[in-house]
Amino acid sequence: MNRPEEPIEEGPGAGMNVHSRIRIAPLCRGLLWWGLCFLGGWSLVVAGAAERVTLEDDPGAAQVFEVATALKVEGKIYPQPGAKSALPLKVDAGFRYRERRGEGAGRQAQSLRSVRYYDQAGASITAGNQVSNVSLRDEARLIVVEGTDSGVELSSPSIPLRVDELELLRAAGDSLVVAGLLPREAVEAGDTWKPASWVLPTWAGIEAVEKSQLSCTLERIDSQQAVIRFQGEVIGAVWGAAARVTVEGALELDLAKKHWKKLTLNQTEKRAVGAVSPGLDVTAKVETTRRPARTEGRLSEMDLKGVPLAANEATRLVVFEAPLWNLRFYHDRNWHLLNQNSDTSTLRYVEQGDLLAQCTIKKLPEAQPGKHVSEELFRADIEKALGKNFEKFVQAERLKLGTETFVYRVVVQGTVKTQNDKDEEILQPMQWHYYLVADAQGRQLALVFTFTPEHAKRFADRDLAIVGGLEFFQPNAPTEARGGNSGGRK
Repeated sequence: MNRPEEPIEEGPGAGMNVHSRIRIAPLCRGLLWWGLCFLGGWSLVVAGAAERVTLEDDPGAAQVFEVATALKVEGKIYPQPGAKSALPLKVDAGFRYRERRGEGAGRQAQSLRSVRYYDQAGASITAGNQVSNVSLRDEARLIVVEGTDSGVELSSPSIPLRVDELELLRAAGDSLVVAGLLPREAVEAGDTWKPASWVLPTWAGIEAVEKSQLSCTLERIDSQQAVIRFQGEVIGAVWGAAARVTVEGALELDLAKKHWKKLTLNQTEKRAVGAVSPGLDVTAKVETTRRPARTEGRLSEMDLKGVPLAANEATRLVVFEAPLWNLRFYHDRNWHLLNQNSDTSTLRYVEQGDLLAQCTIKKLPEAQPGKHVSEELFRADIEKALGKNFEKFVQAERLKLGTETFVYRVVVQGTVKTQNDKDEEILQPMQWHYYLVADAQGRQLALVFTFTPEHAKRFADRDLAIVGGLEFFQPNAPTEARGGNSGGRK
């Protein structure tokens, strides 16, 4: 992997719709740095003439904390490779929530788990001349947070999160990871230590790590508080795009009350344009304050009784909604929304950094109730759209997917012109799965899944998972909860 000296390297994201791709996720995942952990059991240990302090985190503590975070981001975003595509970027975000620590499912990053209730979660994003606002729905305010090697995983036990909500909440430097900054042995003022190797990649949301270094220093300490300074750098990838993240900041500890009370952090990120994310050259400034909550709020044992406090297959789903089409479906987190407008949406499927497939959904004009585009016309439109890329129809059939929706699938084989590593023009074999979907009221869609034959086995039947889950709903119908439990009082 090439190190991203500039955030505008050539990549598979060329030509993407800038407005549809400017979302909070690329900013949050490595930029929303706030801290929260349960630092209990602070104790002073006298060692010779020097006063040393053992800073410990007690994961069994049932204390609920109130957290407030302010985030400001400034820099440039690159929707396409090349310096000329750069747009000025500015983000103002704020979060207020209560958090209660829980038991994790493993070691290191996997040992981290908490449950939060957000009173506020929102951001205003300005990219070029476009301004957008993102906020969390009321029914999604209860959030479970779990540590992984490549970041924190967030889910709601109440309802599947939308793409914009997930990306708003996803944050490197998450509260669970802050405890990883603490030394494993007693220290005194001036001492320096290196946290475990998993801490910074998890904090920054970096996968496929090439290099990571993080160091901390106990800058000063007295009878009431201690201050830790930290700095580091991690180089790796985010969703397959090369990225470099640097961090520096301070963590203030309240020794009398046995918890940390303030986190300040400056972070820079340079990221190449990727298959599902824009390039970045940005600086984020974060300030988080933390104090014991006067009340448990919605996080009491009674509120959480019966609530699944570990993510499962259902709560990990993401809901795609197109209100103008009265359409929704649920998909796994390897699908990434690339762009969406009044009649077309495009998603891409990335697994372990590899782009496996693309899905394009197009809204068709409504037909008379009980009617839809004919199968013959649909095949003719496919052949016309592919033009010289078309070779042959491999399969055409009606599918019964357990719903009353009409589904017609056409499998097509062909080629597209592309370039190899030597910049030589070649013909790349390609496969397309086309779907015509219509309901009894005459609402209809066309979907096409595009992938190469060598990716067919890995992609498997994920197209059927989306097509079989398509739901046409009545206007203003709420999103359904799947596999969740709202828990807590209304």
